[in-house]
Amino acid sequence: MEYKVKDQDKDKDKVAVKITLRNDNKTSLTIQGLGAFIIITGVLYGIFSNNIWVFAFPSVVSGIVLIGFSEIIRLLHEINERQKKQSN
Repeated sequence: MEYKVKDQDKDKDKVAVKITLRNDNKTSLTIQGLGAFIIITGVLYGIFSNNIWVFAFPSVVSGIVLIGFSEIIRLLHEINERQKKQSN
């Protein structure tokens, strides 16, 4: 998705500045949300069970791995969209 932000005047030529949404891939957003949920619940459960290293550390590592996978998916989707635009 693209949104028109503003028009700029340079040498009497109008240049449209556009900004794109960072993440319009639903799969990537879902995996990123799941990673954040795992981190938050693991840390909270570790704090409340007084055993933070057993629950919090693995959940933080797992959540970061999931967030990393979601970033890879987002980047691959972005590359694919750029190649589709260039081929047309």
